[in-house]
Amino acid sequence: MRRLLVIVAATIALLILVAAGGLYFFFSGDGMRRALEQQATAFLGQPVTIKSARGQLFPRPGIGLDGIEVGKPAQLTLASVDLSTDLRALLSRRIEDARIVISDSTIRMPLPFSLPGDTSGKQGQAAAAPVTVVSVGEISLRDVRIVSRGREVRVTADSSLNGDRLALRRFTAESGKTSLQVEGEVDLEPRIDAKLKARADKLDLDELLALADAFTPPASTARGRSSSPSMKVAAQIDADSATAAGVEITKLSAAMTMDGDRIGLSPMTFGLFGGSYEGSLNGRLGDSLSVTIQSRLKGLDVAQLAAFGGSPDTITGTLSGEGTFSAQGADMSAALASANGKGSASIVKGTIKRLDLVRTVVLFFGRPAPETAAATDEFERIDTTFSLARQVFRADTFAMRSRDADIAGSATLALETTALDGTVDLTLSEELSQQAGTDLARYTREQNRIVLPAKLGGTLQQPRITINALAAIRRGIQNEVQERLKGLFGR
Repeated sequence: MRRLLVIVAATIALLILVAAGGLYFFFSGDGMRRALEQQATAFLGQPVTIKSARGQLFPRPGIGLDGIEVGKPAQLTLASVDLSTDLRALLSRRIEDARIVISDSTIRMPLPFSLPGDTSGKQGQAAAAPVTVVSVGEISLRDVRIVSRGREVRVTADSSLNGDRLALRRFTAESGKTSLQVEGEVDLEPRIDAKLKARADKLDLDELLALADAFTPPASTARGRSSSPSMKVAAQIDADSATAAGVEITKLSAAMTMDGDRIGLSPMTFGLFGGSYEGSLNGRLGDSLSVTIQSRLKGLDVAQLAAFGGSPDTITGTLSGEGTFSAQGADMSAALASANGKGSASIVKGTIKRLDLVRTVVLFFGRPAPETAAATDEFERIDTTFSLARQVFRADTFAMRSRDADIAGSATLALETTALDGTVDLTLSEELSQQAGTDLARYTREQNRIVLPAKLGGTLQQPRITINALAAIRRGIQNEVQERLKGLFGR
């Protein structure tokens, strides 16, 4: 009896080994590779080639594929794909609790086939799929490159699929100065709809927009037909430090929404030049980025701002302001260079280096009196309403208050050359007005203060104020005539 049991056990073991060998040969043979190529080509509508296929039975049945290429030329290249699943479900043409690992692969956008959720095309093909995907317990991406419009994003991810819902447990995207860690859920039907939270160790907003653009399907095909349904994304993004158009910012927090080729960052807050920014950015992605920006600034260090703009050691103070701008360009930097809009700004408690305002006035009137106070570059406040167009700031109204004089008028600043141009009125302080001591000072005096017309010129680095002597004499004579007429009629 014992001998019989041993023979039966050995026979069963031999049958299992033969069956395992047969299954391994089936999975690893060239016939299986060719069958997979044919089914994938029919399903995707694009030529699919597989370099090699290998099978496994333990600990779970599975298959490994190497050198997969989709499209001609290849737009999707998967160097290594490992798939394992439940055997009983697989025998029923179902994939349940599967594990998929994709490594060292390249995806070039746009894909040569439709993304999930596309109902515009081959519905019959989906129904004829040889295997039904029920659930995937693990989908892992290891060093996958996504390339689009000259940008490259490297992706590593751990996720799972249950029906039409993809759960992202860990998703890392890196591109140049940007590194995002993302978690959340993505519904794949009836279109891609993602709700995400993203944290960044480093972030570049230009690259963030490029990353969003990389996953945006074209609005239409070359023949004008509708493409796959647009993707919708809602994400909360936070970063301790970031860059935007080359500017270093801190403590970024933004609610990002993307629907098709439209993107919004609203509300968006961050630290900038020692102050804070609050606002929003709404735009459209594509070959050219178009955006509308609403901004509110508070407490910016003007010296840092001037140094960033290429004019260090020119002006100090604390800036606050707001404005609305529209822009269009290949990227954020190019778009900001073409910005147009209007706003208002105030700078308090600062200095304008090398303005030499008092020296200009003193030389105009002659030698100063011995008791004249020393000149200062300090000002109490500057207020302006401005417009921006073609890289020129135009201060439609400009007012500056300082100890020595008040300035009011209009001016322009060319951003490309830093050239200044404008006309202003200088209203001297009572102290300086009393020190003038010439007949011209009497003529140009209004009440207890002298008012002089002047022209603003030079550059931001070397500003220059020139008294308009002819206009000053003309105004002085006009004031004198008016005073005498008042005296004549007053008799």
